[in-house]
Amino acid sequence: MARATSNRPESTRRRQRWPDGYDPENTRKSLIASALELFEKRGFDRTSVQEIADRAKLTKGAFYHHFESKDDLLRHIQEEYLEAQLAAIAKIEAGSDDPKVRVAELIRFSLTSVAEYRAHVTIFYQERRNLTADLFAEVTRKRGLVESAFAGMIADGVARGAFRSDVDPRIATFGLVGMCAWAYQWLNVGGPLSVDEVARQFSAMVLEGLYA
Repeated sequence: MARATSNRPESTRRRQRWPDGYDPENTRKSLIASALELFEKRGFDRTSVQEIADRAKLTKGAFYHHFESKDDLLRHIQEEYLEAQLAAIAKIEAGSDDPKVRVAELIRFSLTSVAEYRAHVTIFYQERRNLTADLFAEVTRKRGLVESAFAGMIADGVARGAFRSDVDPRIATFGLVGMCAWAYQWLNVGGPLSVDEVARQFSAMVLEGLYA
């Protein structure tokens, strides 16, 4: 369950002058990278703002210049992953209109995103309960857009006769999303099978079950 909205520290987003050579974008990236590492390893609740800043070799002042709170940083991590998914779906939808190709591309992207955003994915599933209520609602809304896109592509395949008429797009989506999402627990990026090969095998299994 999402937490109630917490009070934000008065010192957040301080206005201050930075020394010459200060790179705000790299600073922001360093803080995010530190948080990803610590949240994945220790959990959100057991990680402090000071520890995030220390790991990035920055100050708490630098942290609060970029993020209002630890909750704000968690929101950013969650949304960064979801926005990448939505952008990829838009690209797939703008490409081939063949339902089989689209579903195969969705599976391939879902697995490659696990490899590319592994820490994001781990935190996405393990720390959603730590989102404040309003941010939980927004993340849930965006997650719904991703699942709706999956279901829409499957429904299109059913309507066009490419997939079996007895396939329920919603149930198929739950199975497909769950199968791909759980890969963060076991996918070995440096293993004997490449991510693309794993995606090919997943696609073959899924499409064989969907084919009319």
